[in-house]
Amino acid sequence: MIQHASKKVEGGKLVRVKIIADEYINDIQISGDFFLHPEDAIIHIEQNLKNLHRTTSPEEITARIENVLAKHKGVFVGLLPEDLTETIVRALNMRT
Repeated sequence: MIQHASKKVEGGKLVRVKIIADEYINDIQISGDFFLHPEDAIIHIEQNLKNLHRTTSPEEITARIENVLAKHKGVFVGLLPEDLTETIVRALNMRT
């Protein structure tokens, strides 16, 4: 099932996620008008979130995002890891 969600965060930046999931996240694409340095850290975040169970807690999702950022010295500009987590959880909870 393909699920989408987006969020306008404080400061006006937009984050979007497209998730292909059944019981687990099979694929995830993260986009928006925020910045991430280095840019390729987004690929590592997406890879790290694959195969998560759809009922994984928001705290675990945020921890995974923060771990990738720390490992790759990544810094979001205009977005918090919690904003991304909220958007992911929202997409996973969408019913089509």
